[in-house]
Amino acid sequence: MQDSDADAVADLHATSWRSAYRGIVPDSFLDHDVFADRQAVWRERLQTSPATSAFGVVAEDAAGRLIGFAYVLPGHDLVCGTLVDNLHVHPDLKGGGIGRKLLQAVVRELGPAHAQPLHLWVLDQNEPAKRFYARMGAEFIDPGTTPPFGGVCLPEWRCIWRNPSTLLDANA
Repeated sequence: MQDSDADAVADLHATSWRSAYRGIVPDSFLDHDVFADRQAVWRERLQTSPATSAFGVVAEDAAGRLIGFAYVLPGHDLVCGTLVDNLHVHPDLKGGGIGRKLLQAVVRELGPAHAQPLHLWVLDQNEPAKRFYARMGAEFIDPGTTPPFGGVCLPEWRCIWRNPSTLLDANA
């Protein structure tokens, strides 16, 4: 993922949220503000002040269009290890193995010497994502609440892979 990808990443992120979070996050945010919100976030992350150890993995279609991405913060948490801060696949392409391949690419990028767990946060109401992470072998721990977005704070779960290399064998 490069700094020039910020707007494409923001567009896919907004598209993903509009699909996955409809009925969970206020429609007014999803219909009007989500792209500008995500654009500001991704321009900041990728162009203005990128974290030195952070990295992104992208999936593109045959025409070079962004169809999925993961953004990773190695060593983010002393106990839970590396954070997959975002994992999104275009809604029209879910169920085709792209999410699994992105998680596997993250593990490969981290390398065999990476001994830390891997974790991410998932909204409690996002049942399709929770089912996917469960199929991928995640353990659900640490119920929490999101920071405010779209004017709401929502219940969420931490999904953790204590041994991320197990993801390389996953066929979900």
